[in-house]
Amino acid sequence: MTATSPRRTAPAARPAPVLAPVPAPVPARVPLGRAAAVLAAALALGVLTEWLQGVLVDPWAMWANSVAAWVAVAFAAGALVRRPVAAVALGVGAETMLMAGYYGARTLHDVPSDARILAFWLGGALVGGAVFGLAGAWWRSDVAWRQVTGVALLGGVLVSEGLMRWQMFPWQGASGAIMCAVGVVCAVALARSPRQRWLVPLALAATVPLGLLGTATANNILGG
Repeated sequence: MTATSPRRTAPAARPAPVLAPVPAPVPARVPLGRAAAVLAAALALGVLTEWLQGVLVDPWAMWANSVAAWVAVAFAAGALVRRPVAAVALGVGAETMLMAGYYGARTLHDVPSDARILAFWLGGALVGGAVFGLAGAWWRSDVAWRQVTGVALLGGVLVSEGLMRWQMFPWQGASGAIMCAVGVVCAVALARSPRQRWLVPLALAATVPLGLLGTATANNILGG
């Protein structure tokens, strides 16, 4: 008898590792076509704002004479590009185009514009465009606290302007109440998760006082 060697079995194949999908990179620069479309839309909205001021009546007339409505454009621009630096640049560009459209339309209608007021609002466009462009990018980010902060800034500026109109100008009470409601609804509706829908109202408690402080500062500068 001859001894036979035991049969060797091949080792079991190891399962291939499952790789998590790699998220698509966020472009470092603003696509020129998208930037041009945003700036053109902002220019047209500036012209439309000037026209609507002579058409709309309360309680909707406030939307054609609203800082909050204008900075919402910067928020949308920042959300479109996501990259913070690009969002700030596009937010500032959008606010500048809003001003160009608005004051250009006034000039065509032979409505004079005070150089001091124009300089003030240009400075406001730079600051507001940067802040709310960044807020839009933060809302689109993957970091929870940035998402909450971004949407709370947008809701906060609407609520604070609504409160200001409600309290300082009694004849705009209905307008102010509508703007407050829109701010709260926007903030909650844009929350990125069920948990954030509970956190956003708490964040509004911080952003609304900041908005009221900014409004009071602007009124003091304009009245000084």
